Amino acid sequence: MAARRGSLRFKAVRFALTPFPGRGPDQPWKRVALRSLIIAGRSLATVAAALVAATIGTQVWRVAEENVRLHDQIVAVERQNQRLEAQSTQLSNEVRLLHYPEYLVPFIHEQLGLSKPHEVFITVKPRQPASPTQTPQPK
Repeated sequence: MAARRGSLRFKAVRFALTPFPGRGPDQPWKRVALRSLIIAGRSLATVAAALVAATIGTQVWRVAEENVRLHDQIVAVERQNQRLEAQSTQLSNEVRLLHYPEYLVPFIHEQLGLSKPHEVFITVKPRQPASPTQTPQPK
């Protein structure tokens, strides 16, 4: 949509499009300097953006590494909890069994080496393996 003559928009567009002395570079070296400044500014902005991206990337990497380490630690603790729960269940079963005389009496007799009347208690010790120097040599 075109601006109507006499409107403020028309005047602003005409002012922006009409060249006047001192507004733009009229000498060749000024044009080169202006283009060099534009390129330098864009390069600086690109380098700044790359540094910001690298900084953010480094922080993301650290957080991800910490997450992996914490996850491994959580898994290890969960395994330990499962082992402890199994051990707790086993110990509670043993405690429950120790309340029953049917289990307790034979257990005590076995542990203390006691025998009932008319019983003979025999203890068998495992045989010690022969040392390598005493083994017979094949002929």
